[in-house]
Amino acid sequence: MTPEQAYELGAVGPTLRGSNHAIDARMTGYGAYADLDFKPVVGPDGDSWSRSYVRFHEVYQSIDLVRQAIVKLPEGELAAKVKGKPEGEAYVRVEQPRGECTYYIKANGTKNLERLRIRTPTFANVPPLLAMMPECELADVPVIVLSIDPCISCTER
Repeated sequence: MTPEQAYELGAVGPTLRGSNHAIDARMTGYGAYADLDFKPVVGPDGDSWSRSYVRFHEVYQSIDLVRQAIVKLPEGELAAKVKGKPEGEAYVRVEQPRGECTYYIKANGTKNLERLRIRTPTFANVPPLLAMMPECELADVPVIVLSIDPCISCTER
């Protein structure tokens, strides 16, 4: 899959970074990531090997990020208590191992949310997956599908 195809089809996470795009939702600075030193791992070729390369090297990167976070952990309580009944709406992008996950939450001041919408990384990576399949050998299909690390239950509607 070319870098252009990956971007235009909305690939996220290692699927996108395996096509030579250094895009990672953690770079937007949410949570403690603004205080941690890291660069996205990228693979140059847009193939199953590049996506696997990204995933493998991100394991080591994750270990490094945990070590950095422990060193920079501030003193004080580790959890914030939620009080009352939430009101308002929020849209949040976070990076998960499979890629960018988005959450839209709308609360109306009651104990039940008015709206909750989650777009999982696998859902975003299905259109690029379909672009990877034409003209491949049948024996390559499992390798290509597994290279996006699909979570079928996450995309079930």
